[in-house]
Formats: sequence, C-alpha cells, structure tokens
Amino acid sequence: VESMSSSGANQDGFHQLSLTPTLFWYDNTHIVRTEHYRDFIYNPVFKMVARGGFVEDKLSPIIKRSCERLGLKDGHAKFGCYLLDDHSGDVFTGHLDGGSYNTA
Repeated sequence: VESMSSSGANQDGFHQLSLTPTLFWYDNTHIVRTEHYRDFIYNPVFKMVARGGFVEDKLSPIIKRSCERLGLKDGHAKFGCYLLDDHSGDVFTGHLDGGSYNTA
C-alpha cells in the first residue's frame, strides 16, 4: 500500500480510482456506450424503459430486484452502473435540497 498525501495522490502524483457498484441508475454526468442504451436499456424485448422514458425511475427498481434474485455480482453485471470513487472521502452524490446518499 503506497502512502497518500492529503490531496489523495501518492508520491508519484497518481490518484487511486475505483469503481463502486451502485443499485441506482443516476442520470447525471456519466460515460456509457450508445450500444448499451440502444441494445439493452431501450430494447423493447427487455421491457425496461420505453424510448424517451426516464431511465432513473424505471431502471433502479429492476437493478435492485435483479441483485436480490441473483446476488450483487451476477445481478449487477449486465447493468454496468458504477460510481467513480477518487477516495477523497467526499460524498458521491448530493441533492440541491441538502440531502445526500453515500454508497460507500
């Protein structure tokens, strides 16, 4: 384990980053392949989200049920939603009303 400075960087200036699985689909800034939306999220065969529908409201309960049924690893794998954790100790997501949800 390399020592980290207060900025989160090790002595070489690199930052530790990791992906934390989340059971919620957040619609804020994210990276995703177009094919994932087209071929999975909006695919009418899976009946998850109608094209133009609000993904966050529809998909989060489906992810949760899948993980309850198959376990976190198998139930989460096909959804691929993670939060990028920079290990700063800051809250991952927040709301304008002052509420927050810490997934760590």
